[in-house]
Amino acid sequence: MNISAELALAPPGERPADATDAVVWHHGAFCRIALPVRAPAKGSWERQAAGVVLSMEAGEGAALPTGRFARLLLMHLCDLAVRGGNALIELGDDPAMVAERFGIEPAKSREMQEQMGRLLATRMTVAWDGGPPLSVFDARGRPRAMLPAWRTAVRMNARFHASLAGNAVALDSRVLRGLADSTLALDLYAWLASALSQEDAAAVTILEWDELQRRFGGVAHQTTDFRASFKQALLQVQQAWPQFASVMRDHAVEFRRALSAPATPPAEADVVAAEPDVPTPQADAPVVQGAPIEAEEDALSLEAELESELESGTEPEPEPEAVPAEPARQAGRQTISLRSNLTGLPQVVWLGRSNGRETVVIEVTPGGRYDPENCTVIALEPVALQVVGGLYTRDFERVAAWAAANRDLIDDWWDSRLEEFEDVVSRVKKVPAPAWR
Repeated sequence: MNISAELALAPPGERPADATDAVVWHHGAFCRIALPVRAPAKGSWERQAAGVVLSMEAGEGAALPTGRFARLLLMHLCDLAVRGGNALIELGDDPAMVAERFGIEPAKSREMQEQMGRLLATRMTVAWDGGPPLSVFDARGRPRAMLPAWRTAVRMNARFHASLAGNAVALDSRVLRGLADSTLALDLYAWLASALSQEDAAAVTILEWDELQRRFGGVAHQTTDFRASFKQALLQVQQAWPQFASVMRDHAVEFRRALSAPATPPAEADVVAAEPDVPTPQADAPVVQGAPIEAEEDALSLEAELESELESGTEPEPEPEAVPAEPARQAGRQTISLRSNLTGLPQVVWLGRSNGRETVVIEVTPGGRYDPENCTVIALEPVALQVVGGLYTRDFERVAAWAAANRDLIDDWWDSRLEEFEDVVSRVKKVPAPAWR
């Protein structure tokens, strides 16, 4: 059941009681599959996947709606229909207000206005779960040809409008703003938000690559090109909305709710900027965050261990970042910190004992103060893999390279073959030069 399955459409002119400015209500059928990625050569298009059949036929003199603006505009229309409780949707006189809502630069408002004309001139029908196809917009309000002017009101098909009450999915407007530049990322976020709103969202969802391409790919997409685009988009979604975990395999991708998903989506500032004490992210994409399914038990035990340490007061003692760690204070401890002057990394690396765990892990924090809420855990077997938290690709590659160069040292401390901090310091190697770029 969708999180909004019991949502009742508000009386005309009134907002639903649980509607907030941070929420954009979208129809669940459109969350399952994607609109056209690019305009097809002919004036008609159809996609069938995930129990949904979506058909589109362009209006006279118009092309089909495509790209990010078509998606954002359809979300906006569904949201206004839910909030207003009326099939007649008031858009207002200024399209810039819509652009501002989704963080679209003013220079792109003209392109957005063109996509709105295409959207309203298109005969669009959608059917889901074996039901009859429903027109999205009322035919009486559809122009015979695409109109360049912004329309102040749009009429939605009454039956489609009524179906919103049981199929509305809540999307976070701040996440949409953070993903507004990527068409595929918008599609993936809408689908994941819908899928994770189901009652059995804790279960693992496995989709083969062919199925993912049927849902979200374009006609011209080659398999290898789609996989590369999908991986990049998935990384973007994970960075903006770390509510899920994923594992990419040769034949399929596995999804599930993150083990420690935040209670609320990140604020808008968190989507577009790092925290002040975190190194400025580079242009390259972030590594997928969230606990991979194979590392689930390790992640759970690690979190439990951290909680136990905090309760017992045995967590690493915080030290001022500007003051180098004192060997005498770290001698004989379960966890020790290695700072930049030793590792060559901008982050601080924490080495811990196994305490019965089989998978060797290291922890990374942006500063010298140990904070489980701002800590990245990296498992080193069979390859370096982020378990909790997340580093941007360039930072992750540096840490992974350092761990590979110091693996013997990490293992010796992990297995308690080393006891003194001085013994560790004498063996630490700085990050290999090839990893810096």
